[in-house]
Amino acid sequence: MPRTQLAPQAPAPTQAHVPTQARTAARRPFAIRAAGPQDCAEIADFIAGLSARTQFLRFFASVAPPSSGLLRGLCGSGGRAHVLVATDRGGAIIGHAMAVDATAAGGSRTSDVGLVVADGWQRHGVGSALLAALIAGAAARGVAALNMDVLPENASMLAIIERHWPEAGRRSGPDFITFRAEIRSRAAAA
Repeated sequence: MPRTQLAPQAPAPTQAHVPTQARTAARRPFAIRAAGPQDCAEIADFIAGLSARTQFLRFFASVAPPSSGLLRGLCGSGGRAHVLVATDRGGAIIGHAMAVDATAAGGSRTSDVGLVVADGWQRHGVGSALLAALIAGAAARGVAALNMDVLPENASMLAIIERHWPEAGRRSGPDFITFRAEIRSRAAAA
């Protein structure tokens, strides 16, 4: 089994004096960090280790092995993308998320986001944690809204969106659903 497909380990015990939010993060059997071009080989291995279905749900196509152009984008080469990875306690990538900022008509900043989690790590909070980190990073950069395209059969991603963006606007197209969520008010509440 590829290293990126290992199932999560039981969380380590934490000390009672740690604040609740920090205690929750400390119990996670994974960490989230910024990624970049130095992580391209590991990101390529991560993408190649995803099942064909998981690849399709994220990229709307099979992408293993990822093309050099796709890989450059996933690694944040060129400076347009803000890339995060989730890693297990051994440092293997188990999740990938990215946001690509743009300036919309009228000057407001928006960001298109996407994320994917290794098959063996799905439904363990990795996707939710990555999306929360994307939202926080976008808010810190002054982004006003996030956009995400999701296939209608991607029940896991639809559930994450419902939890994090219950107020998100939804526009159904012929092949996918586009979500748009304002984040300025969320940043003030965080």
